[in-house]
Formats: sequence, structure tokens, C-alpha cells
Amino acid sequence: MGTLISLFLALIVAVAIGAGATWYLRRVRLPREETAEGIAALSDMRWRDFIKLVLDVLAGRGFTRVNDPEATSDEADIPLRRDGETWLLSSKHGASYVLGSSDITEFANTMRLRGAQGGLLATPGTFAPEARRHAEAERIELLDGPSLWPELRERLPETQRSAIGARARIHSRQKAWFGWLLGVIAGAAVFLLVHGNDSGDASVATPVVAPVRAPSAKAKAAATQIPANDGVWPAPGDVDTATTEKDRSEAARAIGSLPMVSRALWSSQSTLLVYLNNTSADAKSAICPLLERYPELGASRVQLQPPEGSGEAVRFFQCRAY
Repeated sequence: MGTLISLFLALIVAVAIGAGATWYLRRVRLPREETAEGIAALSDMRWRDFIKLVLDVLAGRGFTRVNDPEATSDEADIPLRRDGETWLLSSKHGASYVLGSSDITEFANTMRLRGAQGGLLATPGTFAPEARRHAEAERIELLDGPSLWPELRERLPETQRSAIGARARIHSRQKAWFGWLLGVIAGAAVFLLVHGNDSGDASVATPVVAPVRAPSAKAKAAATQIPANDGVWPAPGDVDTATTEKDRSEAARAIGSLPMVSRALWSSQSTLLVYLNNTSADAKSAICPLLERYPELGASRVQLQPPEGSGEAVRFFQCRAY
């Protein structure tokens, strides 16, 4: 696998992570960011402004406020009516509120004192799980920040809604940049991993696919200089000693250049010792043509020494008889 393919895979990983993070932040996280910003804005309001927005929402649900001449303008518990029943609205203002069972018990006691058949407890904060279970038994509807925000949002001034949306988008874009950065880092890691594995595979495979070495130039030259003998081989005593030593040296170099041969040397005047590095090929068919180029060496004994640790036996052969 080449560098271009490694780059292509790295690009796919980087784009997939970056685009996935962007989609998630826009489709899932952005509405949550806007809700969080909206709840923070509700918490920053004065209690009177917050409860007015809640009353507008409840009016859309069929509740009407009961005028109580004895109640003060800042009274926390507001009586309401719907379908002939009296309800009591109470508010715990502040996004940091996490209302529990004790708050539900306190409000339920107030409802009974005021003769209300149902209750509405509103807060920009949240309710503990046990508070929700307790509220169902007391016929109290809980209105927390996340559930109120979709209805309160449209009742805010346009400028305030725009500011809330702008802050949420800024937070979302900042997180999107982190998503793309993570994608680039992951893509770079994939490139290094794939490219590194390719380089390692190539280095391991190189010795296996090495081309077969041709005989050395000296061996080729020696072959061209030796005339054909027309099948007539001289006796060992008829050959000049100096010429024979030169031929032995050239023959050993030529045979030592064969791919399956590690080295070749003459252990005696009539025995050529050949060290093999592998036994997969037919050594005799490769050695004899090189040895028989020299008439006085064609009948020499060849000793094949197998690779060390192969467990194979030493072999002897002659390319031709005397």
C-alpha cells in the first residue's frame, strides 16, 4: 500500500471525525447549548418577571389567575383556577436549585392550608428523582427549566433571544474546532500506522524476492576464453600446473556467485568444497556447466555442504568420470 493510499485513508478518517462532530454539535448539542443559555437567562431575571412569563404559559394551558385582595404583590404562592378547581402556583427562582422531597412536602402542606386541589411548582433549576415521585402522589405538576424553556423562549424579547442563540452558537463552534482537531490527529495516526506497516512489510519481503545473481564478469570472460574441446578431455597429467591453479580459482569464483551458494573453495587439488545457503534448487545442474568449462576440472569431486542447522547430509558427486 503506497503513500497515496495511506494519505487517502488518513483524509477519510479526519473528514469523518470532523464532519461527524460538526453534525452532532449542530443537531444535538446546539439545542442543548441554547437551552442551557436560556435557563441561565431565566435565572438572571427578577422573580416578578419570571413568574409573569410562567403565568403567560399557564394561561395557554387554561389556567386563570384568581385575584386575592389580601395577597401582596410579592407573594410566592399564586392561586389559579381551571375547570372549576383551585390550583396553587409556587416558584423557586434560581438555576442552581435542585428541589427534593422536602420541598414537595412543604408545598403540599401549603396547598392543603389554602384549599387547593392541585399544585404547580416552577423553577429554572431541576428536581431530584425522588421529588418527582413524591409530586405525583400529591397531585403537583413540576415545571423545571428544560421543560419550561421551549414555551418561555417565544415570550422573550427578540434581542434577548438573539443574544442567547449567538452565545450557544459560539460555544458550539468552539467545540466543533476541537472535533476537527481530533480528526486531524486521528488521521495523522492512521497515516503513520499504515505507512509504517507498509515500509516494514517491504523491508521484510526484499530478501525473499531478490533477483537471481548472474555469474561474475570474470567467470563469463573465462568461459569465452576456453576453447571447445569437442568432447575430448585431457588426462590430469597432460595439463600445465600453473594453468590448472588459475582455472581452479576462476571456477571457484564463478560457482561462488551462484544464488544458492554461500562460498566455494578447493579443499584439495581434486575436491571442490561448496557451501550452500539453501537446498531448494538443483545445485548439481547449476555447478556442472561452470566446472566443465575447464577440461582438467570436469572430473573433479564436488562436496556439497548443506546450510548449518538444516539437518541434511553432506553429498558428493562428479560432473563426469575420468
